[in-house]
Amino acid sequence: MKSTPLRPLLGALLAGTLAVTAACAGNSTPTDTGAAAGSSTEPRFGETMTVAYKSDPKTFDPAVCYDATCWNNMRMMYDRLFDYVGDTMEIEPQAAQDMPQVSQDGLTYTVKLRAGMTFSDGKPVTAADVVYSYTRILDPATKSPVASFWTGIKGGAAGITAVDDSTVQIVLTAPNSAFKYVLAMPHASIIEKDSASKPIGSGPFVLDHFTPGSEIVVNRNAKYWDAPKPYVDKVVEKLGVDPHVQLLELQKGQIDLMGDPIPAADYLKVSTDASLKAQTKTIVKPSTYYVTMNTKMKPFDNPKVREAVSYAFDRNFLLKLVAGQGEVANEYLPKGVTGYTSEKLVHDQDIAKAKQLLTEAGYPNGFETTMYSWNTDPWTALLPQLQQDLGKIGIKVDAQPIQQSAFFELAATPNKAPMTLTFWVADYPDGSDFYQALLSCASAVPGAQNYPFYCNKDVDDLVNKALAASTVDEANTIYAEATKKMLADNPVVPLYYGSKTEVFGKTVGGYHSQPIWGWDMTNYWKTNGKSSR
Repeated sequence: MKSTPLRPLLGALLAGTLAVTAACAGNSTPTDTGAAAGSSTEPRFGETMTVAYKSDPKTFDPAVCYDATCWNNMRMMYDRLFDYVGDTMEIEPQAAQDMPQVSQDGLTYTVKLRAGMTFSDGKPVTAADVVYSYTRILDPATKSPVASFWTGIKGGAAGITAVDDSTVQIVLTAPNSAFKYVLAMPHASIIEKDSASKPIGSGPFVLDHFTPGSEIVVNRNAKYWDAPKPYVDKVVEKLGVDPHVQLLELQKGQIDLMGDPIPAADYLKVSTDASLKAQTKTIVKPSTYYVTMNTKMKPFDNPKVREAVSYAFDRNFLLKLVAGQGEVANEYLPKGVTGYTSEKLVHDQDIAKAKQLLTEAGYPNGFETTMYSWNTDPWTALLPQLQQDLGKIGIKVDAQPIQQSAFFELAATPNKAPMTLTFWVADYPDGSDFYQALLSCASAVPGAQNYPFYCNKDVDDLVNKALAASTVDEANTIYAEATKKMLADNPVVPLYYGSKTEVFGKTVGGYHSQPIWGWDMTNYWKTNGKSSR
């Protein structure tokens, strides 16, 4: 988000605002639910939910959206065939009438649409709209950063068809146990046919206006099929608000939700504040924070240089900089995701070993390079330490924290970002999500999130083999083999797995963090609202 989420972001989607379960495994771990102290457990109606972000969204087009602000707006403005249940990582039908019918060979997915759904302009939602929404992702002109999720469709766009007005059929080239999760991702949001220039959705909210650098306002969709949801009348999103200020405004009751993580410097204060206990939750995210090296740029086209960097970092100290919110990574995939192995596949810090490898690579005196990250916590806390660690092995780093949207564009452009500090919160709980979006040959293209521009067809083949595995254990074994092969090339250096502490306003009812998406605005209410609409 999922980077970013970040997933990323988002994703991604994305440090603190994104998120996921197990495709092959079916592993799902519900998070805690609840509302502020003294709030009703029954929904209330009306009022305005006010939130704040540091950064603007890059777009409102689901096929292109891949930042934290944009992801939350996608969920408010559009529907998908499937969505996640409350605070769990299990999916259920949304625009679909039921779960997909999958052919015996695992290649054909047939989905019936829910009857009676309309877009915000009153037009009915049809299978042709779904086909239009999905085929746009595969159209090179769209420049979708997530097209790699859809490359397994037979014949590309030709493999997505409308059988009739209410039936969609998708044919795959190979069995893919994670494909149902792809249909629940933000970019799989359904927009009205031919509305790409100004997407029109069928979601619970409708865009009122967007003033860059100032605010986004969305209003309740009175035509929404799942009445009486949404419960609030309006969501006001303040833009350009520093996370420190967001926290202060939330404590004063000026906003209801923070769009960015609690700053690391404020974490201990928040977590030990008794007055905030009822408004605070800590959530384990299936996420990996890591460093990337662009394998197409010198000197990172040299495998020994990348290996040297893999020995540079003190992961335990990095965790201290984020107030212990996470766990040291032992491999690339996080816990809870199909494919994770408890085997240690990363290198501990070893300065002497790193210097030796740099000498063997032809850089006995090191070199200069640039590392980019977001300009918010935890990146601004971590980036200087990574700079110091790399300095110890002779690599002088120009550390560049930049705005999220600028980061995504720069890191996804060939030959622009030698190194990045980034993360990924699972879009869905299967190792293929991390590999296909971040490290596959298909994603090693401009605009995608394969920031190392890494391509190893053997790794791709192993991921495809895992997706076709008949058992979870078999899939786990194959993914472990893929991870070992990938980490032998060192395009990325896993640092730690993240968790997130969230704080919400006193008058927010029904609050829970959706592990995949982050917020679940459709199901939140204001406790000072009315008892009926």
